[in-house]
Amino acid sequence: MRKRSLLLLAGAAAIVASLVVGPAATAGPEKASAGTVVFIHDQEPPNLRPTWVDNNLYATSLVLNNIWQGGQIRDNNAKWVTRLFTGAPKLVKKSPLTVSFEFSKKANWSDGTPVTCADWRATWQVYINPANNVVSRTGHEDIKSVKCAGKKGTIVFKKVYADWLTLVNEPGNNGVLQAKTVAANPDMNKAFENSVPVSSGPWRFQSWQKGVQITVVKNPRYTAGPTMKLDRVVFRYIADTNARFQALKAGEGQAMEPQGQLQIADFLKDSNFKVESRAGYSYEHLDLQFGPKGAPALRQQYVRQALMQGMNRAQIASALWQTIAPGLPVLNSLIFKTFEPGYTPHYKKYSFSQTKVIQLLKSKGCTGGPDRPSAGNNNIFSCPGVGKLSFRFSTTAGNQLRALTFEIIQRQLKSVGIELVPRFQPAGLLFG
Repeated sequence: MRKRSLLLLAGAAAIVASLVVGPAATAGPEKASAGTVVFIHDQEPPNLRPTWVDNNLYATSLVLNNIWQGGQIRDNNAKWVTRLFTGAPKLVKKSPLTVSFEFSKKANWSDGTPVTCADWRATWQVYINPANNVVSRTGHEDIKSVKCAGKKGTIVFKKVYADWLTLVNEPGNNGVLQAKTVAANPDMNKAFENSVPVSSGPWRFQSWQKGVQITVVKNPRYTAGPTMKLDRVVFRYIADTNARFQALKAGEGQAMEPQGQLQIADFLKDSNFKVESRAGYSYEHLDLQFGPKGAPALRQQYVRQALMQGMNRAQIASALWQTIAPGLPVLNSLIFKTFEPGYTPHYKKYSFSQTKVIQLLKSKGCTGGPDRPSAGNNNIFSCPGVGKLSFRFSTTAGNQLRALTFEIIQRQLKSVGIELVPRFQPAGLLFG
C-alpha cells in the first residue's frame, strides 16, 4: 500500500530557548567591518513574504521583525513594548467592538515617507484578500471597517474578537506593510521573492546570496525607537547541525540561536563562549496531519491514541535534553505552556504504555501486529477501513536532535506494530 502521511515536525514537546555567543572575530568579506555580527542559523527562508502559506518560518521573522515593525511587540516576559505606535491601542466601545490606535510622529519608512493608518489598512486588505495565500485570516475577517485620519486609525469589528490587541499591534502576526509597496505588487503571492524594498524598523534589507546568507544594514531614517548599534547583521545559513557548531567554534560567526542540540554541552564548558538558556515560547511538537493529504487512519481517535501512548515522551526529553536543560518538562497542552496560568495537562491521560497500545489496536479488530511489545518486532498492524499502520515522518533535514528523536520514536512504535518511514526535507520545502 502507498505510505500514509504522518507529519511530525519535531520531537518530544519541550520548552527551551538558547543563545550561544562567541568571540568577536568575524569571517569572510565582513572581517573588515567592526560593526558586523554574523548570526548562524539552520533554516534559510524560501522568500521574504511574512506569514504566507509557502513561508511561515521562524527564521523569516528573525529577518523581518526589525524591518517591518508593528505597533507593539511582546518582550521576553510577554509584556507589550511600544514600537511604532504612540502607546497601546485603546478600546473605544464594546458594542460594536471599536478600537483606536495612533502611529508615532517619528514612525517613518526608509524612503522618507511617514508610516500612517493607510499602511495599516493596506495590510489588513492584504490579509482579507482571498487571492492571497496567507497563513491565517483569523481576526482580520472579523473587521467591518478601518477609518483613517493621517496617523490615527479607528477599527470597527463585525463581532467581538477576543485577541484584538494582538491583531491591532501585529497585523498578520507581523509588522505593518507599506501601502505604496502593496499597490506596486498586484500579485502579493509573488511579492518579496528576493528582497524587501522599504523598512520601518532599525535595519533594512541589503542583499541575499541564496544558499549562503542574508545581510541587513542599519536604517539611518529610523528614529521611532532605539537605533541599530551595528553596521550590519549577516544571517549565515548552515543546515547541518555539526557544521553549524564547528563554524561557530572556528570564528565564522559570533552568535547562534540553535534549537537545543547536544553540542551545546561543549560550549557550556568553553570560557570563550557564553550560553544563555531560559524558558521560552518555542517548543518541539508532534503534528498529526489531517485533511486530504493526511492518512485516513489518523481520523480514527484510537489510532491517534495508540501513537501517543506508544511514544515515551518523558524518556525522549530526558535522553536528548538532560545535559543541556535538566528537568525540562514534557508539555501536555498545546495551548498553554507549563509556566503560564491556565496550563492543564490534557494529554497526561495518554501516558506511555506499549501493552495498552497493543490491547487497544486488537480490540478495534487490527491484525498482523505483535502480541506483546518487542524491540525486535517486524510485524505491522493493519486495521479495518484504514489499512496498514505505516506513516511518513516528516521533519527538517540536517537537524541532528530531530533525527535522533525520529530514531527513538521509530524504535518505540515499531515495538508495538506501528511503522514510521523517514522523510527529511529542507525547512523551506517542509514548511512551504
